[in-house]
Amino acid sequence: MHINRPIGVAVLIFSLINVAQSRHPFDFFDESFEDFDECLRTNNISDEEYLNFESFENLKNVFNENVDLKFKCNIKCQLEKQPKKWLDNEGKMDLQLMNATEEASVSILKCMESAPEESCAYAFKLILCAALANHPIDNFEDIETAELALGWDEVELQQKDDEEDGYDVIDYESTTVSS
Repeated sequence: MHINRPIGVAVLIFSLINVAQSRHPFDFFDESFEDFDECLRTNNISDEEYLNFESFENLKNVFNENVDLKFKCNIKCQLEKQPKKWLDNEGKMDLQLMNATEEASVSILKCMESAPEESCAYAFKLILCAALANHPIDNFEDIETAELALGWDEVELQQKDDEEDGYDVIDYESTTVSS
């Protein structure tokens, strides 16, 4: 019986690694199609160009920030159109608005130390830093997976139905993290 426990833990860790590796940094975007299309038009990006930019095959370039400024400006535009704001009135990150966990906040702050001043590149870097910090974690299919991934001992999560897509949404504003 004890032999199976390490195997079970190994399977769980492997599964969580696969989830993290398959996560795309732009997965959390939730703007309307009209807003998305407006950002593409504003930045003179065709649908095909964006699909190539956003593809998993291009992630190495994305994470190395080896992309044209127009794509960074497009991501900034999408970020600004999100229902949950990440940037303050001056265009700088606001970890409180982002509702980042303490662990994610530390990681994001450290990563953003090398953020460029240019506003599009800054917003793009913020998205990458957040993804590397595994923030936001809102795409889990069930509460148990979220609890395991976050390592919370006591979790107060409220689920709401997202009327647009029928997925469960985790309300982090009422979440407490035990240390």
